[in-house]
Amino acid sequence: MLVSAKYLYVCLKKISLPLVAAALCIAAGSASAAGMYKWIDENGQVRYSDRLPAKQAKKKHQQLNSQGVVVTTTEAARSDEEIAAEAEAKRKAEEQAKEDAKLKVVQDKKDKVLLLTFSSEKELALARDDRIEVLDSVIQLINKSITSTQATLRELETSAEQNYSSQGKEVPGGLAQKIEHFTRKIENRTDQLLLKIEEKDRINEQFELDLARFRELTSAENN
Repeated sequence: MLVSAKYLYVCLKKISLPLVAAALCIAAGSASAAGMYKWIDENGQVRYSDRLPAKQAKKKHQQLNSQGVVVTTTEAARSDEEIAAEAEAKRKAEEQAKEDAKLKVVQDKKDKVLLLTFSSEKELALARDDRIEVLDSVIQLINKSITSTQATLRELETSAEQNYSSQGKEVPGGLAQKIEHFTRKIENRTDQLLLKIEEKDRINEQFELDLARFRELTSAENN
């Protein structure tokens, strides 16, 4: 027996209260005998029936007892796409958990080394300063080499221009080779200089990270 809630409401408005009471008693007796199902159809209407339509079995519905109280609620069955999406999300979550575990192991080792190597922020700063001092010395030497090589190259280029090129003569092979050699030397030294400057920047960046982590670890120990 399929009953629309809207239809039932309209019918009840047209009959007297005693008849309403009687109808409810009859409905309760019917529900008690066979049980009732409740669901919302495709039009948004609430439906009741003592039998659940086959097409509604995989959709959300409720089973009521003889007092009209919900006994069980069956949620709508998930689609294949939803099941696949859930499985993929679970797989990614498991992979992320494994990756986080690996990162934690690495971080724990770094923390242990940090605490064993340094006992104070001052020691951290001194270690950074020592490394920077060494790099500054290397950078200074490279700069001197570049300056010296540039001076030599200018002399060679001036000689080639004054004695040959300006007179329409071909620059001798030996002189041309020297010019090329010192030009490459300056390029190489410049590349070395840039690498050392980048290394210096990395040392300062790593110091800031180590200092922040050291403070975090020592603060946790003190608390």
